Parts: sequence; structure tokens; C-alpha cells
Amino acid sequence: MTRPGTMVSAWCCALAVGMAGAAPCAAQTTADLQAAQWASSCVTCHGAARPVRGSTIPMLAGRPAAQIEKQMREFAAGARPGLLMRQIARGYDERVVRGIARWYAQLVPDKP
Repeated sequence: MTRPGTMVSAWCCALAVGMAGAAPCAAQTTADLQAAQWASSCVTCHGAARPVRGSTIPMLAGRPAAQIEKQMREFAAGARPGLLMRQIARGYDERVVRGIARWYAQLVPDKP
């Protein structure tokens, strides 16, 4: 029988490693895994360590966390153009935005 949460933890670990090419799961904290899970919805458009093929949407990998946080606050406030991003940004609280921003900041973009 599997302990409660084991499958979720394993899935989050696989997601984090697969998306970021990260270190083994034992070295990752729960906060790291949670941030990777939150960022998984961003990866569809912004990519992870490599861009989405054919997309003109900017990559976030390796950008400073403070820059990502600032832009998310601007989207949420309507101070930055972007209909879809405004709706997305308004759905996250500061803790989630900070986690996503830190996750993207630690990624090393693949060389083209």
C-alpha cells in the first residue's frame, strides 16, 4: 500500500526534473517541487529551459526573479498590456508569483 501523498510527491518530482533538467529529487525541497508545479502552467507558452518551438512569447528561464515578479504585478494591475496574462496574473497571490519567479530564475536556458 502506498503512503498518502507519495504518488503526488513522485509526480511533482518527475515534473520538476523533466521540466528543468534538475538535480535528483532528494536534493529538492518541498518548496522547489511546489514552485515547479505552479510554473508548469507557464511552461506551455514560455517554455522551461528551452523555448516553445515556433512561439514568439518570451522565455522566462534565467531572468531575474524580481523582474518576473514586477511584470506579473504589472499584468495583474492592468499596467502592462496582455489580455491573457492579466487574467492569469490576477489569479496568483504573491507567494505563488514569488515561487514561480524563483523557479524560472534558477533555470539555465539551453543554448540555441
